[in-house]
Amino acid sequence: MALAPTQLGGAVTYVIVDGNSMEPRFRFGDLVLVRTESAYGAGDAVIYRNAEMGRYVFHRIVGTELSQYILKGDNNSWLDSYQPVQDEIIGKLWVHIPKLGRAVEWVRLPINMALMVALLGGVLMSGMFDKSTKNGSEKKTPPKIFGGMQEGALYLFIFLALAFLGLTIFSFTRPLTRSSANIPYQQEGVFFYSATGTPGVYDTELVRSGEPVFPKLTCFLNVGFTYNLVADQLQGVSGSHQLYARVLDDQSGWQRTIPLNPQAGFSGNTYFSMAILDLCEVESLVILVEQETGLHPNTYTLELIADASFAGVIAGSPINDTFTPALVFKFDKVHFYLASDDPQIDSLRSVKQGLAGSVDVQANTFSILGLNPSVRSIRVIAILGFGFSLMCLFAVGMRLYRAVQQSQDALIRLKYGGMLVDVFEQNLAPASSIVDVTTMDNLAKLAERHGAMILHMSRNFLHYYLVQASGITYRYVITVGKKGRVENEFMEAESPRHVDDLLDVEPGPLQNESSSDIEFVEYVSNDSEDGHVWKKIQNEAQEYLASHTENKTSDDDLAYPETPQYVIQTGEIGFYSTEPVETMILRKIKL
Repeated sequence: MALAPTQLGGAVTYVIVDGNSMEPRFRFGDLVLVRTESAYGAGDAVIYRNAEMGRYVFHRIVGTELSQYILKGDNNSWLDSYQPVQDEIIGKLWVHIPKLGRAVEWVRLPINMALMVALLGGVLMSGMFDKSTKNGSEKKTPPKIFGGMQEGALYLFIFLALAFLGLTIFSFTRPLTRSSANIPYQQEGVFFYSATGTPGVYDTELVRSGEPVFPKLTCFLNVGFTYNLVADQLQGVSGSHQLYARVLDDQSGWQRTIPLNPQAGFSGNTYFSMAILDLCEVESLVILVEQETGLHPNTYTLELIADASFAGVIAGSPINDTFTPALVFKFDKVHFYLASDDPQIDSLRSVKQGLAGSVDVQANTFSILGLNPSVRSIRVIAILGFGFSLMCLFAVGMRLYRAVQQSQDALIRLKYGGMLVDVFEQNLAPASSIVDVTTMDNLAKLAERHGAMILHMSRNFLHYYLVQASGITYRYVITVGKKGRVENEFMEAESPRHVDDLLDVEPGPLQNESSSDIEFVEYVSNDSEDGHVWKKIQNEAQEYLASHTENKTSDDDLAYPETPQYVIQTGEIGFYSTEPVETMILRKIKL
């Protein structure tokens, strides 16, 4: 939002410097970002539209005249002929990026733009063609890993929290109020001079302002200056003033200052000052300099300067300012005359504009995408949004934390929910070989590599995660019990009383060879309630085996007191031992 251009409703204008009028700081090809401001003052580098030239100009404000601004290039020795008003100013310098504009100009060239578009199109189109694997089969697009709505909500609230945090910092760096309007004021100064004239040389007996002065006719020049301060709601104005002359040589830089009267004070918004300048003394000073230094310029410059400063109150706001207008003469060995290049400019009159802040304040606002909300409302919205985002982020985080703490299966579903497919065991295709992986992350990498989904199957107390590719089944297995142990699933309350109801195989002595592999074995503690049930079943099994044995043996031989007994029921193996042991899982056993 801070960098949004004005074309999209923002407050930033992007400008590429084209010229050398602002060198050495701003050079050709630099990128300049300017922002619109409510007021501009002397020293601000601004962009304005020059209606005479029909283009935008980047120069610096050096002064004001009523409602118009006086501008000048840093590398120029002249002022801009066009003086824009505030509505014609686009904005004030905000960010300066050297040489970046050259890159933008390079991209904007038609041939370069065509090359860039072609390159970008080639990159985009390259992703539309599927690459083949080494064996000639097509490579499937890997599924995207995404944790579902909970993880999406987590990322969303993190983004909102950061956005509202940035908005909070930005709003608290802006003041809540600002002056309702700046009050303009104007300082005016008018010079005049006179001398005793010679009848027949001038129209009158006096030399009037604007006419040349000949030292051979008169040496004394009467100089006067009238000052006036104009402003609304002006109060308590006071200050000081002084008149002095300065003689200088433009080529060599030599100068000499001559006070014309002592510094004096004034009160009110106007004053009048007068002094006498001896022109013959000025000529004598120049002759002395030429004799001592060897300088022999054709002309010299004489400046009559009125130095004024004041302090006061405008509309309840204190203000201090200075005013130093100058009346410039050129002179040689014959006469003194006004140095004015433009006859339409009144060299006797000088004006200086200024702005005074107002004590009346209003709510400060700033522009966001064409809207102008107040800083106070933005602060409230930013704080509430940041707090709400943190609460939602905490709630989602706690929900995810609880889900993860429940079981490893919940964590896997959280991380790889977008890749899991629940299946039944009978729907699995047979595989030539099975490869067990150590972590779920490795299994997910294999799924991405082969462009396959992760098949999930639960059986008894185990969760199987499978990836089938090229006749190979990659497998990862976890348990679902407490603390990673298998929790037993016992029979109903009423257990069968006859061993025939428990056995699915032909009765007979236990054999060492087996016709099938068993993947799960569970152990029942002898001390538990269900352990007594299994103990009773084991005793009944012993009696049944003893009654069906051809070679009768003793009860001790049939009991096998120190040998574990195995009972087969519905495909599960109940493992019983005379000594209590910890729960265990046997991957494969043979009976």
